[in-house]
Amino acid sequence: MRAPTAPTVAIDLGDDFQFGPTVLEPSTLPVKNGDKETNGLGGANRVHGTNNGVDVTSLDILSKFEGTFSGFGFNTIFRPNSQKTPTPLPVTPPPSDPSDNILELNLTSETMAFSKPLGNVPNRGLDAQADIMLNGRPYTQTITDITEVVVPSEKQPVIHFEPGLWMRVPASIEMPDLPASFSRMASIPHGTAINAQCFEQPTTFQGAPAIPPVSITPTSVQKGTPIPFRSQVLVKGDTHRLPQDLSPFAQEGTITQTILDDPNTVLRNANQGKTITENTTFTVMTAATQPDLGGGTSNIGFLIGADAGIKTASPGNRSGNANAARVSAQYWVSKVRSEIQLEPSNTKDEPKKMVSPPSLGARDVVPRFLVDFDVPSPKKVAIEYNQIQYSQLVILDFNGLNWPHVTVATLAPTARQKLSSVIVAE
Repeated sequence: MRAPTAPTVAIDLGDDFQFGPTVLEPSTLPVKNGDKETNGLGGANRVHGTNNGVDVTSLDILSKFEGTFSGFGFNTIFRPNSQKTPTPLPVTPPPSDPSDNILELNLTSETMAFSKPLGNVPNRGLDAQADIMLNGRPYTQTITDITEVVVPSEKQPVIHFEPGLWMRVPASIEMPDLPASFSRMASIPHGTAINAQCFEQPTTFQGAPAIPPVSITPTSVQKGTPIPFRSQVLVKGDTHRLPQDLSPFAQEGTITQTILDDPNTVLRNANQGKTITENTTFTVMTAATQPDLGGGTSNIGFLIGADAGIKTASPGNRSGNANAARVSAQYWVSKVRSEIQLEPSNTKDEPKKMVSPPSLGARDVVPRFLVDFDVPSPKKVAIEYNQIQYSQLVILDFNGLNWPHVTVATLAPTARQKLSSVIVAE
């Protein structure tokens, strides 16, 4: 197994962090010292509103997003290619090859770090709608490009950094009438912020995920007609693509024609050989569908321009350079069962020992666990841990086309956990 190189960007709320209503909020809850205190309501016997004594909204599947997860994945993006600052290519493409884009392919290493839950986040209702309490987890996502290895590994470039919030929103019964939902709210340095929502309940299935295909073929904004490019053909080494020569990756199986046709192949390959007892899936998206409301993307002026990228690009149109028009991402949280061979150890007299289940290959990250109990004789234990997989599709609009930008990854918990917490009966 190769260790992930994506740095962990910690997001720690601290033990003294507690989200809640204003201290002016009327409440009849007793304060810690048992006394009643006023809070500005004409001397009435009220106390400061806190989370104490109030049920905290359940995170549902987001409770599995805990600690730090790391792993490997794959990224594809058609990005604009400037005439003034063109991307250098080892082999000059033929004149017939469209030069307004570069198809960039990245083997990736990734880390997601989640904080403790926020607690109750009050959203105020109006008229007949009662107040609701949201809950969520702050997170950071860091992705490095490992298509070529840099020495030292700490210098691998970060190609994506995303601070954000995963929120659980309770149902609102009166106004608007909406089911409970999930919301991923995030920002990226290029100049895009998103609010991607899911109004359906997560679905749990037995066994490994059934992961659908995803295409990277661009389409016409106006008609939706697929417009394939030569750069999508693996064996063509003279296209507007990075890397141009994919033969070394094809030999290793990391970038193949099958993967170019369907990047979700990387996720299915990552599950081969694993014992997955069940998986839970849900999808968030920025495009609102009736009767669901909200969601969307917001881009800086350089990206969206005056035409939102839907017209043929020109300075006269004040065209955008790459408008992130919509985002969707499907997640699979799987229970992976494995075994660990333990050798005799004594937690009192010996240094702390870390153990892991067997890795299935160089791009298969497995958790590390602290042996927190004595092992008098060699034995094998069965364990079960959570694995996160996702497939994200961003549609970039520029020069009149919808350009798919697909990112996939398989992540395992890599923060230190106690072995006793993951042992299951065989």
